[in-house]
Amino acid sequence: MNNTGFLGIVREGALRTLATEKASAPASLRLTRRTLNDERSPDDDELDLAAYEGLALLVRGVERNGWVYSAVVVEEAGLILSAVVQRVFDMTGRDAPYRLPALES
Repeated sequence: MNNTGFLGIVREGALRTLATEKASAPASLRLTRRTLNDERSPDDDELDLAAYEGLALLVRGVERNGWVYSAVVVEEAGLILSAVVQRVFDMTGRDAPYRLPALES
């Protein structure tokens, strides 16, 4: 299983992808504690991101079909750093997120 890093801003309960270790990723991701091989629905254990609304998060997990399985919030930025992240990783005119260097697991 490939554990991948995703950097994004939380908007309306989902992670808006700004940068990732993968070559591509969906523009918006939902996060779940479920493992990829769990047969239950990922929404049954979705991470509630309401407390992170508007903030930048670095998340690790396995992405499939718009979900990050086994999701772990690695780091949360405050208001000032979140504003900087949004400015640096401006998605205007971009079709794909920026590439992150490989992060340590």
